[in-house]
Amino acid sequence: MKIKKIINSIFIVASIATLVIQQSCNSNKIPKVAIIQDKPQEWADALKLGFTDGLAEQGYEIGKDVNVVPRSGAGDPATFSTIAQNFAKGDYAIIYTLGTQSTQEVFNLTKDKNILFGAVTDPVQAGFYKDNLQTPLANISGTQDLWPYPAQLDLIQQLFPNIKKIGILYNSSEVNSQISVDFISKECSKRNIELIKKTVAQESEVLQVTAALLSEGVELVFIPADNTAQTSASSIIAECDKKNIPVFTGISGIVESGALATVGTNYYELGKVNAKQAVVILFKGKQAKQVPVSIADKGDIYINMKVANKLGVKVPDAVTKKAFKIYN
Repeated sequence: MKIKKIINSIFIVASIATLVIQQSCNSNKIPKVAIIQDKPQEWADALKLGFTDGLAEQGYEIGKDVNVVPRSGAGDPATFSTIAQNFAKGDYAIIYTLGTQSTQEVFNLTKDKNILFGAVTDPVQAGFYKDNLQTPLANISGTQDLWPYPAQLDLIQQLFPNIKKIGILYNSSEVNSQISVDFISKECSKRNIELIKKTVAQESEVLQVTAALLSEGVELVFIPADNTAQTSASSIIAECDKKNIPVFTGISGIVESGALATVGTNYYELGKVNAKQAVVILFKGKQAKQVPVSIADKGDIYINMKVANKLGVKVPDAVTKKAFKIYN
């Protein structure tokens, strides 16, 4: 009788061990997606949320069908670099890079892993493609967030028909920033609007440079697709508020926080587009380089009516009717 109990106990233990091993093996077979961003920013967080929600909408459960490992450098270059190196060496089916800087960091470490970028302003100028979006220089694809600059300047002129001088500040070391500024410069030139440009090297310089812009009589300050300026948006807005100067941008979250308005990319929806690309790579047998880049070249109108009222800006009914979101 005792021997039978011992045998049964051994059988139960063996069965449990086998089940644990099987579960472990199954867990190891679940594809892993690494997500990297250099610092917390509203647009990047929206991309990330859109990505995970997009996977769920397609029927893929996080933790069951795919594992997602998000990491942020928290604005520290050394931490950011270490995260990128660990991801490049790890067993990740995809490295999802948020923005140009994150993509450059990973791109410089690996050309073979599937790199899926979210919201890169110009993938060709950034060096990820040779001549056009059909010639990848690594196993790479993603979404391009080319801001709708003509529509943005149209909105500015609808709100300020007589505007003559716009100020802009940016970090010239960011590829995405220079591209954004070039587009804004061209649009201002077409409309006979003078664009006053000033550069910063780090966030600590933003307040001083903003004050310098305001001293040159700019009628509006534009925050471009620049990580340094966007991270310091609250400081820029606070400085402009002192002189009742409106702030314009391309990020809806910055409008919610105190900028006047924008025609901005919906980064949450762009993240869902990245999720569709990821599914093709994870479950359809495609390599990233075989997936076409998706371009977000349209935008939604966002208006902060509380700011408009404070500044005495009359927002035409034609604008409010088209607005995707109005903050009161």
